Amino acid sequence: MGGQRRGKAVDRKKFTTAVDMAQDLPHLFKPISDSPTLIGEEQDSLAQCEAAVETLKGAFWAAGKALQIIRDARLYRETHKTFDDYCDERWSMNRQYADKLIRAWPIAEALYKKQDAANLTPIGVKKLNQAQVWELVPVADSWDVDTATFVYDTVVEIDGQAVTAAVLKGAVKALPKGDEFDREVAAERILEYVSSLSRPPVEKVPAPAHPIEDQIAVRADRAVQADWVRRLAAQDRRRATDYLDQVQQRLDQLRKELLTPSA
Repeated sequence: MGGQRRGKAVDRKKFTTAVDMAQDLPHLFKPISDSPTLIGEEQDSLAQCEAAVETLKGAFWAAGKALQIIRDARLYRETHKTFDDYCDERWSMNRQYADKLIRAWPIAEALYKKQDAANLTPIGVKKLNQAQVWELVPVADSWDVDTATFVYDTVVEIDGQAVTAAVLKGAVKALPKGDEFDREVAAERILEYVSSLSRPPVEKVPAPAHPIEDQIAVRADRAVQADWVRRLAAQDRRRATDYLDQVQQRLDQLRKELLTPSA
C-alpha cells in the first residue's frame, strides 16, 4: 500500500500474530514534542505504526489502532501538512476510510482480548472481518465498546447461527432504544430476531376480490374527487357549485341514455 517513507531504517520486530503486533504498539496518542521534525522516539513509533498499517489486509484493526496513534500524536507532521494528505499519499487511502478503521479497532481488539482471557481459540481474521465489526460501531457510539462486544457474543452463542455482517446489522436494529442499556432485554430482542431468520416464510393468502358494490363505491369516489371539490369551494364557492351542477347534469344525461327503456 502506497510508497515507502523517506527516513532512517528502523529494525522491526517479528510478531507471531497481529494481536501481538497491536499490543506492542506505542501508547502514544498525543505529540511528544512541538518540533516539526520528529525526534528519535517519534521516528521509531512512526515506523512501528506504519508496519502495522501495512498489515491492513490481514489485520484491519491493528492498522486502525496504528492510524489513530499516527493521527493523534501527529507523527505525520515531518512529511505531510495534514493527516488527510498523509493517508492519501502514504497509503492511497481517503480520510473517511481511515476514520472508519479508527472507529472499529477498539471493538475488534476487545473481542480478541475477551476470547484470549477465556482461553478460547482466538477469532481468526477470516471469522472477524471489517464488515462484521463495522455493524457494531453504532452500538459503541451509542453506549460503549463493552456493549458492542456483548451484542457480538450474544449472536455467537446462539446455536447454529452464522455470524455475518447482515445478521449483526439486524441484531443491532433489534436493540431497545434509550440511554440505559438493559442487557436482559437486549438479549431477548436479539434472540427473537435471530430466531425469526430460521422460521419458514408465512404464505401470503390472496385478498378476496372486492364485491361489485365496493368496486362501484370506489369508482364513484374517484369520479367525484371530493377533496378537490372541497379545496375549490374554499377558494370560490360559486365555481364549486357550477362544477357540481355540471357533474349532476352529466349523470342525469347518462341515466336517461343508459337506463331509460327504449320505446
